[in-house]
Amino acid sequence: MKKFLYIAAMTLLMASCSEDYKDWAEPQSNPQGSEIVFGSATVSGVDLIDYAQLPEGTTLVKVCDMTIPSVNDTNYYAETYIILNGEEYPITNDGYMDAATLNQYVVDHYGRALEQRDIPARVKWVMTNGTTATTMMSDEFIVHVILTPVTIPDLWYLIGPGFGDGSWNNRGMEDVGVSLVPMYGTPGAVTILKYVGYIAARRTFKIIHTPGDASDQFSMIDGAIVRNTGEGGNIRVTEAGYYEITLDTDKDEVTIEKLDITPAVYSQIAMPGDYQGWDVSNNLMTAVNTKAENHDWIVKDLTFTQAALLKFAANGSWDVNWGGDSFPLGVGIQDGSNINANIGTYTVMFNDILGYYYFMEQE
Repeated sequence: MKKFLYIAAMTLLMASCSEDYKDWAEPQSNPQGSEIVFGSATVSGVDLIDYAQLPEGTTLVKVCDMTIPSVNDTNYYAETYIILNGEEYPITNDGYMDAATLNQYVVDHYGRALEQRDIPARVKWVMTNGTTATTMMSDEFIVHVILTPVTIPDLWYLIGPGFGDGSWNNRGMEDVGVSLVPMYGTPGAVTILKYVGYIAARRTFKIIHTPGDASDQFSMIDGAIVRNTGEGGNIRVTEAGYYEITLDTDKDEVTIEKLDITPAVYSQIAMPGDYQGWDVSNNLMTAVNTKAENHDWIVKDLTFTQAALLKFAANGSWDVNWGGDSFPLGVGIQDGSNINANIGTYTVMFNDILGYYYFMEQE
């Protein structure tokens, strides 16, 4: 009997040990997450982006061909950017960028001159699952861009005793800059023409469309400035002072505002540039207003046999100078960029209050 009890006890003990061993050999545990692995990506440049050739209404331009980095976790997606001169701009995952943003980048960094710009670029991918992110960068490539030519404004001209030589001469283009003073447009606003200058008290004028033809004009009818065929009276200012005249050619509206300003008066304006050795005392412009304080300048028959860089400078010094980033018209600012002038022969107009300039190509 004792032997039987001993055998039974040993059997239970061995069964208990067997279960303990099984638990150790097959431990219970939580499975670990798989490692996130990011694969390679590719980027290459594309053909020249020529804004003049883009279809009307284009909002996106292709700046590169690429494949985004692969990833073994489908929860991850790519946020993609192009880096130009250290500045980041979002692009699509198939390499498209906002057309207006790229255009403005080129203007800000290179100006509006019609030259091909070869811009170093890189693509940055931010691979994220919404919580964590990994950044990957491409090798450098080049974006090739050329901007659209600046639109030429449909010019209108001021004529009368308040402007130029004070006469009503309107024989044709030979009177431009003499008795006919053009109003100025600017890039991106060529339908809004402006003029700022000094007008003596009780001086009268009209605004005509075509040199040598007064049949399309703005004049005064029943106290309002309106567009008409020549039957209106003269426009008049009652007080001497500085006036801003604005013509909206889309709406056929003229506004005249008296300004509280005291601008500098210059004895001379020159056009120094690489075409003449950057000489601020040479290539002088002619004062337009010979009857009152002058702020408009002109030079005719200015010929460039090759592309030229230039500025406007006052009083034979660089202390006051105007540069601009567009051609053939633009807004000059103090110490601005060199103006890139194209080959051709021009009549050049410049207003030293506004800083507006216009290179009118001569036929």
